[in-house]
Amino acid sequence: MRTPGSSTGSTGLVRRVALRPGRPRRALGLDRGAGAGTSRAERGLDPVLAHLRAGGGAPAVPVPAEQVPGTATGDGLTWAQADADDPTWWPQGVASLRGGEVLLVGWYERPSGPWWRRRLPRSRVSVVDRADPAHPRYEHVELVVPRRGPVGRVLAPGPVPVHAGGLAVVERGQGGPLLLVADTLAGLRAFALDDLARRRGRWVLPQRSSVRVPLLRGVLADLRSGRRPDPFRFSFVGAVGGGVGGGVGGGVGAGRPDAGPGLVVGEYRRAAACTPDGVPRLLRYRLDPVTGLPAARPGARRGEPEEVHAGQPPRMQGVAVLPAPGGGLTWCLSASAGHDRCGDLHVGEPGAWTTHRGALPPGCEDLDPERPGDPSSPLWGASEHPGQRWVFPVVVPR
Repeated sequence: MRTPGSSTGSTGLVRRVALRPGRPRRALGLDRGAGAGTSRAERGLDPVLAHLRAGGGAPAVPVPAEQVPGTATGDGLTWAQADADDPTWWPQGVASLRGGEVLLVGWYERPSGPWWRRRLPRSRVSVVDRADPAHPRYEHVELVVPRRGPVGRVLAPGPVPVHAGGLAVVERGQGGPLLLVADTLAGLRAFALDDLARRRGRWVLPQRSSVRVPLLRGVLADLRSGRRPDPFRFSFVGAVGGGVGGGVGGGVGAGRPDAGPGLVVGEYRRAAACTPDGVPRLLRYRLDPVTGLPAARPGARRGEPEEVHAGQPPRMQGVAVLPAPGGGLTWCLSASAGHDRCGDLHVGEPGAWTTHRGALPPGCEDLDPERPGDPSSPLWGASEHPGQRWVFPVVVPR
């Protein structure tokens, strides 16, 4: 099924979603904060994997393809019973590392009880070790943000209250891999995987920095132009390698060669919430190869997106971008359809989608390629509803 779409290069829209770097947190997060009491050799992803391979963490349950709903899914896994049915924690974002041998799955905490007794919600990332696909194991890692008290005193790290709807791991020239986490209205939060450490009996990953949208400025710009304020929602995120930029219909940078790494972010909107202005939207940013954070495109203001694609499919939950066999890029979108219907997979490029109905499980969320540079790579995804939580590969229909 072919789904039409549109792209726009509106200067006003571009400026309202320009990202600005937030306050760096290197000293607090690494030297005196969440990683206190651990040596540098005990930090990072490898100690977590060693812990899992020594029998730590929790066992995941392999699930054959015929038991994972959806016409495009393969052999996956589900969580231990306590996590598979937990009504408090909900899985969202997915990132694949080391050729799919390691998966990162983001979760957000859904507060319960009277509002006056609720604490600040937390978020976490599960490290899933698939070195032995028949016996996968996982460990939860809480995302934390270092806090500074009076006169510079370092307080205990606090929670990161984000939805964690999308994860992307990007390489950078300065330091190790960077984990970018979608922060719905604010932008992106950045975590260095080398900072991952065990603190007081739990694994934590302290926030390094952030890139944020000046939300108030965008709202004021909408009001001055007579529009209803409609901030961009950073619902999900996906990393993009080199190649030719995707997109048709005159989008900013559509079809333009791009030799550097990039990042695609998109927003979830119900069908009833789509607007004549082109909501929901997909944005593509250029990444600075040194810092791994969004950078300005040539001739543009700092932090502006390189491409803007409006009028995209409703209910988008995740994006993955692969090199196309004949050149260019193949974009893949997941779209949920509730807890009782299988989700859809959109394949193509912004403005020209082929929709595969029922290709993904109910409550499907983020997507990420197993092998980013391989046109035939499967994708990895996750589903969120209690009792229907799978982590699964997706074979992209060609």
